[in-house]
Amino acid sequence: MYDVLVLGSGVAGLTTALHAARRGLSVLVLTKGELSHSATRYAQGGVAAALAAPDTPDLHLVDTLTAGAGLCDADAVRILVNEGPDRVRELARLGAHFDTEPSPEGPELLLAREGGHSLARVVHAGGDATGAEIERALVEAVNISDAVEVREGWFAIELLVERGRCAGVIALTADGEVEFVRASDVVLATGGVGQCFAVTTNPTLSTGDGIALALKAGVACADLEFVQFHPTALHTPLMPRPLISEALRGEGAVLRDADGFAFMTGVHPLADLAPRDVVARAVHERMQATAQDHVWLDATMIEDFQRHFPTIWFSCLRADLDPTEEWLPVAPAAHYLSGGVVTDLDGATTLGHLWACGEVACSGVHGANRLASNSLLDGLVFGRRVVEGILGGKEAADSSGAMSGILDLPDGLPEADPIVLPKELVTEPDAVRGALQRTMSSDCGVVRDAEGLAIASETLGDLARLADDLPARSIASYEVIDLLRVSRAIVAAASERTESRGAHTRREFPDSSDALLGRFVIRGGAVPVFVALPGVVARGR
Repeated sequence: MYDVLVLGSGVAGLTTALHAARRGLSVLVLTKGELSHSATRYAQGGVAAALAAPDTPDLHLVDTLTAGAGLCDADAVRILVNEGPDRVRELARLGAHFDTEPSPEGPELLLAREGGHSLARVVHAGGDATGAEIERALVEAVNISDAVEVREGWFAIELLVERGRCAGVIALTADGEVEFVRASDVVLATGGVGQCFAVTTNPTLSTGDGIALALKAGVACADLEFVQFHPTALHTPLMPRPLISEALRGEGAVLRDADGFAFMTGVHPLADLAPRDVVARAVHERMQATAQDHVWLDATMIEDFQRHFPTIWFSCLRADLDPTEEWLPVAPAAHYLSGGVVTDLDGATTLGHLWACGEVACSGVHGANRLASNSLLDGLVFGRRVVEGILGGKEAADSSGAMSGILDLPDGLPEADPIVLPKELVTEPDAVRGALQRTMSSDCGVVRDAEGLAIASETLGDLARLADDLPARSIASYEVIDLLRVSRAIVAAASERTESRGAHTRREFPDSSDALLGRFVIRGGAVPVFVALPGVVARGR
């Protein structure tokens, strides 16, 4: 019996584990891969925080609220921007090496500007290897801690719910056995859902497992329609698609079509540094208008490219491209989920003693569209807050943050899983996974419409019936089932949101609607329920 069971080994999970261990709690981390193999290590962008004048937390708050397109929870964002600077400094003291520049007082953190930010506030490590450096520092700290136990190759297949509270998980061990793992508190820190799509910047392990666990147990999830597509993934056969960080655009890189036209100039006042949802839509529309499967990123003006962006440089070399001499082919790729398992301001969910932080959570900080480089900060800030909530004796969520109005909803009815017993292999998991990904990319991608969403819903239903024939006690099978559960929830939420807002664009509803200022909440397999934001009257619903 552990005090805290953490599912996932990215920035949110390891931050939670370390804080819990330092406060005297016994901690077990379960990860289905290797400890150091998480989506965090792929993050090229940095960590955004108001670390030096003239920047302030209030300016960071305004930029975050603007990017979130009306759906951020202001209290959650205020926590993020106010606590963020201390968490970044704390990470540096832990051993993370951020890029610096000389000053009369000694080395100072080098601050960069990225899309959606009104000024430079983003710290990087190794130029474009921030995630890898943060993951390295956190993994090293976990490895030397006597209070954190780690089990690699373990996969949580179901939340263990007893007397109305989470008491652990049922897990598939690295040896393929099913085992009960009990803990006083369970923390979901399993990352995102990028593998729901055929083209993604996320690693193969990003299969939405934490959200699927929550949906199966009837725990409230929301904002699942807001899948952020990074506008500039390198257009190559490599998968996951190499990310071309918007830090390049912060250094002057320009998006161009095949004729060399810098098309972002007339789209947004910030041009190439507009928020990601704006840039992704503009790239998508330019691709359609020119009948091309990509556009171009001109970064030839960036000096000393290899030193400033070594990760991107290596990705370009793998694709036989020279960014100092030629434009880079880029196209949108599924990148980040702004929604997830609903939490209050301490990370508590609608199930007692179950917590969530990082990309798996819907805390309200991202709204309809995440501001660049707020994701790593999110994991750092709310990973610690989860531990504070546990130590404070909190047993259930309150109505703060994104949880406002959601605790009043009826309990959801969890869906049954199709695989429970060993059986003969009938259907290859990869075949179902590939069909699912192609469906989501074609019918629930950057731009959506009712016809495509209906097709996606029907196709995913057919694929779900095939899941009966997947081999049991296989992580690959369970991942497919998780992908199916999460994809169906994304499509359901996208179908209900008949407007365009943030990362969600409906072709037939190009404008945002004041009547939809709120969240579509899903509990179990139920139809999404609309919950208006506090103080908002949902007109016409």
